[in-house]
Amino acid sequence: MSVQQEIVEKLKELNPKAILLSELQNALIGFAKHFADGESNFYAVYDFEKLIFELKNKFQLSRTEAIEYYDFNIADGSGSFYPIILYKE
Repeated sequence: MSVQQEIVEKLKELNPKAILLSELQNALIGFAKHFADGESNFYAVYDFEKLIFELKNKFQLSRTEAIEYYDFNIADGSGSFYPIILYKE
């Protein structure tokens, strides 16, 4: 079992409704507990650079195109998925 699969299994235990980017699972690096409005839950955490790398490979995109795809389809939080993204400098 890969590290990402282990993270998915643990996250499913902690939050069965957690939404995952299954096609970008290699960018999954962990999970985090988020507190809002007196409630808390666990959500998937993705590494930004790994996401961009995966998008480039999956869709044969340039880095700029992959970032645009990310901005439009993942980061805007449309729908019910609000990703937690780790940015490293």
